[in-house]
Amino acid sequence: MMTKPSRQLRGTDETFLQLMQLSGAGLLKLAGFPTEIAEHYEFRAVEFKEKQLQRPDVEGIPVLETMNTRVTIEFQGYTDKYIRYRTLNSMLQICLKSRDEKPVIGIIVYTEKRYQTAALALDKLIAKATDLVQELVLTDYSEADLLAVDPRLIVLAPFTVSPKLDKAILKQKVVQWRDHIDKCYPATEELSEALNIIGLLLLNRFRDLSHQEIIDMLNLDLMQSRAGREIYQMGQLEGEQKGKQVGLAEGKQAGLAEGKQVGLIEGERLVVARLLEKRFGKLPVTLQARLEQATLIELEQWSVDLLTATCFEDIFKIQ
Repeated sequence: MMTKPSRQLRGTDETFLQLMQLSGAGLLKLAGFPTEIAEHYEFRAVEFKEKQLQRPDVEGIPVLETMNTRVTIEFQGYTDKYIRYRTLNSMLQICLKSRDEKPVIGIIVYTEKRYQTAALALDKLIAKATDLVQELVLTDYSEADLLAVDPRLIVLAPFTVSPKLDKAILKQKVVQWRDHIDKCYPATEELSEALNIIGLLLLNRFRDLSHQEIIDMLNLDLMQSRAGREIYQMGQLEGEQKGKQVGLAEGKQAGLAEGKQVGLIEGERLVVARLLEKRFGKLPVTLQARLEQATLIELEQWSVDLLTATCFEDIFKIQ
């Protein structure tokens, strides 16, 4: 889901919030939480003063009285060397905003290894801070790894294959992923959410895929599926944006051509006016009007006539 960034696909942050609300327990298991604990968290977006709501942090809240550890999770799909410090900041802000003393765990989920590699180590700026944040790299896992931890993590399967995977092979994979999703999310609303998530992650992971190809691969009914409608609408928006860009480019070219033509006419008009005044004196008002309204062809002809003309009448063919 990004150099920092013009956001794409509504931003991976919002997609990840949907993922955590749908199957966040699976990611907690991936981070090493025991099943009996991971299954008892609910996830919500939290807004800090310096961050906009459309880029939410995700906080996991324990729902059992016997559990007291909260979780803050960052989904990292672009290079940000300060991401560990931002996560630590989120942990501190949750502590400061809270009225209790429950401990907080920070988790960063990287979509690719290179984003983790680019991040500054916590002890680079803060001594002895390396154990404060846990980290996952989605491309480190195979599809089998994800399914073994929690079958609901199938929505993250796009990160288990190369972004350069042959399109025909990818199509076969997506069909298999769709079958898994159908089994894991039997409820209509959850199924729609799961398809929405994997569709957006596919678009983010495989930049050469069109929105229609994603719809076809996932076998989405555009009229019935929220996922299909949303991906289709995103395709329409992208198409409109590209159309505007093309239109602007064409308009710019047309404007340049028109400007060049106007420039030629004005230049020729200035030359003719100066030559006329030099040879015959100041132009009468009536002839000034004709000169101002002349076409490029007329001006070019007058500049030729100037070579043999003896008066204004010879140029303007006045009877």
